[in-house]
Amino acid sequence: MLNTPETYREAGRKCGEARRQHDEARAQFHKSWFSRAKALEQGEDKIRVQSLFDKGYEEGRAFYANT
Repeated sequence: MLNTPETYREAGRKCGEARRQHDEARAQFHKSWFSRAKALEQGEDKIRVQSLFDKGYEEGRAFYANT
């Protein structure tokens, strides 16, 4: 894995937060970064980083759901 697991999870969280705040430009920035980083990964790491991003995304959406 080229980046730390926390990096992928944080990208997902930031994307989720931005979507929850209706800031599509910021969400697309984080999604684009993730897509480019994922493309550099190999084999099963691609699956793992997608899972980390998805988990972070859900956390970002849930965190702001109550505010």
